[in-house]
Amino acid sequence: MNWLESVDLYCERTGPELWSEPLNALSNLAFIGVAALLWRRAGGRHSSADIRLLIALIAAVGLGSLVFHTVATRWAALLDIGFIALFVLVYHQRFQVRLLGKSAAASGRDVGAFVLLAVLFGAATRLLPPLALNGSEIYLPPFALLLVCARQAGGRAPQTARWLKLAGALFLVSITCRAIDQAICPIWPLGSHVGWHLVNAAMLYSCMRGLLADSAAPSAPAKHTVKSMI
Repeated sequence: MNWLESVDLYCERTGPELWSEPLNALSNLAFIGVAALLWRRAGGRHSSADIRLLIALIAAVGLGSLVFHTVATRWAALLDIGFIALFVLVYHQRFQVRLLGKSAAASGRDVGAFVLLAVLFGAATRLLPPLALNGSEIYLPPFALLLVCARQAGGRAPQTARWLKLAGALFLVSITCRAIDQAICPIWPLGSHVGWHLVNAAMLYSCMRGLLADSAAPSAPAKHTVKSMI
């Protein structure tokens, strides 16, 4: 495989030039903005190491995608997907430890099981007729995982569950934007991939707010619960 080969996957790109996807490229600044907001809310350098890592990975997702939507090569695509995958795995592991109280070994097994199921799902999609999702089917396992986490949090941390349910709804919107990008090219040449970036940034913010809410007492008064969602 030629890792330097140019790729053209989205409506907005009209050639191999560095700045052929300005909206798709600049919309990644939303991830940087979300990382900055989370850094401040979590307490900056005084936050725990795992939270700092997750915030850094959100910024890395934005930077990796920015590189991909400017350079537009196979290696840049791998960088883009790689940071997303790393965030999903680290978040899942920390969710298991923080919310469910699992040990490092148990949470590691859960992460391994998810990776195995995701790989099997990916292999199955190659054997079956292609889905009309513009390649977005690779994000269905993380979406399913998000729904599972929201359900697991339901009885233990209601605030976390609400944030994760919101994240799930946002994920549906963002994956729709990604899936229809090529289909709407004839009527909207700029495409809808920019929505994938902007809504996903909000989705990751919701995921992190859910993780940051894990220490809230389930029996907290309703007025505090409402305030925490603002």
